[in-house]
Amino acid sequence: MERTTTLLLLLALLGAAEVGAIIFPGQLDHAEGDECPIGSGRTGRCSRSCGHSTRQEEPPRCGIKNSAFLVCCDKTQVHSSLPVTNIAPPAVTFECGRNARNMLALSFGYVDGKKIYIETEDYDFRKKGTITTILENGTEIEQEYEVAGVGGERAEKNAWPWMALVGERDGQAMNWFCGGVLINEQWVLSALHCFLYNKPEVVRLGEHNYKDDNDGAPHQDFDVAETVMYPGYVYPEAYHDLALLRLSSRVHIQELINPVCLPWAVESEVDITGHAATLTGYGDTEYRGIPTSYLQEINMRVFSSAQCDQSYSTLPHYAATWPKGIGQETVCAGDPNGGRDACQGDSGGPLVTQDARGRFVLAGIVSRGYGCGHRDYPGLYVNMRHKPYLAWIKKIAFTTL
Repeated sequence: MERTTTLLLLLALLGAAEVGAIIFPGQLDHAEGDECPIGSGRTGRCSRSCGHSTRQEEPPRCGIKNSAFLVCCDKTQVHSSLPVTNIAPPAVTFECGRNARNMLALSFGYVDGKKIYIETEDYDFRKKGTITTILENGTEIEQEYEVAGVGGERAEKNAWPWMALVGERDGQAMNWFCGGVLINEQWVLSALHCFLYNKPEVVRLGEHNYKDDNDGAPHQDFDVAETVMYPGYVYPEAYHDLALLRLSSRVHIQELINPVCLPWAVESEVDITGHAATLTGYGDTEYRGIPTSYLQEINMRVFSSAQCDQSYSTLPHYAATWPKGIGQETVCAGDPNGGRDACQGDSGGPLVTQDARGRFVLAGIVSRGYGCGHRDYPGLYVNMRHKPYLAWIKKIAFTTL
């Protein structure tokens, strides 16, 4: 009976294989971790996936595990199962996580022909309120503000200096298809699934309205020199949805273009469940809508990953997308009443929270969801406090600065 079941499984898998795929006798006899032939007399390692590449020719199959094919990978590509915990803060020459809202902002105006400097006091950007400014002569000026993207509002100009647009050239035009976030002078972090069918060629920083070059936001464009995919990503699973983009030249760090903080060391231990978080992006403002050319911001709440796992487990594609469940590698965020969420076009963008010092720290990267703004299905983000992700980012992006 066992041999019959195995044979039926093999026949089913072979029937589902792509037309033209050839399986040789003995080719599928390897177990996960075994050495296997990869051609030209070289040997590889039999694994569930082959790490970085997502656009190259499919690697040869070498075995079957849990009703899925194993593939033979170059040994340098196989994702290590050993714990990686080198997440001490790297040495950098910039201050991260600061924007115009949480820095001392000085502007000036004129009163009776005299230049007057105005100091903007701190304010809570997460809800409606007022900004109080005090003139040198003691006069107080109050201005109302309200910020919030699906469920959000247009961001203030230059408010989120780490926000990145990722695009590919389309003749004389540019197709901006995903978001990203600047993490240091030469690297941008985004979502791997963005690049399964699109080629990242250009990163734009410092943008406000990408359809208006005279919007007062001095954006800068950088060619993408290298794309590094997180190892272990297996389509259609949703795990490990991260990619790093190396820019062709270094970014000049300034007030209007500077990196977000990453949750290194003890910050990675902070439980942000229940915390307020802010998402920024240029995605659709409603489900199956059209992208906005203006940067939007959405304020939401972080839920436990278990809450999202329970909700998403009711969907028919749950078993194929999250075969190990939705766990601590994922941040779950939205609004208890629905209506505030990432949407198409926001993928790869940043979800941030603030640390005890008031700096903005990257909490997640927009990855998956179900619809947009659905109360029962909050958005899913790659958890940047997951130590293997931090260690990988440090190894790739912070060792050659």
